[in-house]
Amino acid sequence: MLTDVISALVRALSFIALFQAAGIAMFVAIFGRRLELASEAIRRVGFISALAGIVLVSVHYLLEAARMSGALSGVLDLSLQSLVLDSPMSSAWGMRIAGLAIIAVAINRSGRIWTQVGVGGATLALAGFLLVGHTAAHTDRVWLAALLGLHLGIVAFWFGALVPLYVVSRREKTLLAANVVDGFSRIASWWVPGILLAGVLLTTVLVDRWAVFGESYGELLLAKIAAFAVLMGLAALNKWRYAPAIATTPRIAITFQRAIAAEYLLICAVLSATAVMTTFFSPEH
Repeated sequence: MLTDVISALVRALSFIALFQAAGIAMFVAIFGRRLELASEAIRRVGFISALAGIVLVSVHYLLEAARMSGALSGVLDLSLQSLVLDSPMSSAWGMRIAGLAIIAVAINRSGRIWTQVGVGGATLALAGFLLVGHTAAHTDRVWLAALLGLHLGIVAFWFGALVPLYVVSRREKTLLAANVVDGFSRIASWWVPGILLAGVLLTTVLVDRWAVFGESYGELLLAKIAAFAVLMGLAALNKWRYAPAIATTPRIAITFQRAIAAEYLLICAVLSATAVMTTFFSPEH
C-alpha cells in the first residue's frame, strides 16, 4: 500500500511538471514575441518544469516494479523491471522523457524554429499518455485517442499559461499585460470548453453503468467535474471582468493574480485526482 501511495504522489507531481512545461512551450509559441520584461522568467519556469518532469516521470517509471512486488525494494528487482520494460509503459515513458528533454533544450532559445521545436516536444510528451490507460486498451481506441489528445492538449495550454499570465501581469507594462491577457482569453474562450466536451464523450464510452458514480472512481470523477465548473467560473471572471479592466485599472491586476492562483491550485487538484484515479481505480471496478 505504501508503494502505491508514493507512486500516486510522484505521478501527481509528474503530471503537474509535465503539463506546466508543455503548456509554457505553447504559451511561448503564441505570445513569446510580445513579451519584453517577463520572457526570461517564464522561460526559466518552463525549463525547470521540464527538468523536474524528467526526474519525476523517471522515478514513477521505476516505482512500477515496486508496485508489482508490493515493496520499495522491488525497484532493484531486475526481473520486474524487465517486465515493465516490455510493457506499453516503457514506450509512454520514453515519449514523455524525450518530449520534456526537447522542451528543456528549446525553451531558452529564441527564433521560430526553436519555438516550433518546443511545441513539438510538448506534443510528444502529451502523446505518451495515449499509449497507456483505459483508452489504449479500448476497442474504439483510435477515436478515443483523438478525444484524449484534444483533452490533454487544451488542459496543458490552459494550465501552462497560468504561471506566465501571473508573471506577465506583475512584470510587463500595463498595456502590454492587458494585451497578452486579452489574447489568451480570446483563445481560451474557444478551446477550453473542449475540455468538457471531450471529457463527457470519454466518460460516456468508458463508464458503462451508473453504479460507477457511487464508487471511488466515479466519486473522484464527479469531484473533477465540480472543480471544472468552478474553474469555468473563474475563467469567465478573468475574461469578462478582470482582463478588460487591467488596462484601465492597474489595481485590478492584484485581483486577477489571485484568480489565476486559485485556478492553478484547482487544476493541480484535478491532476492529482487523476493520478489517484489511474493508480488505484478503474471504471470497470
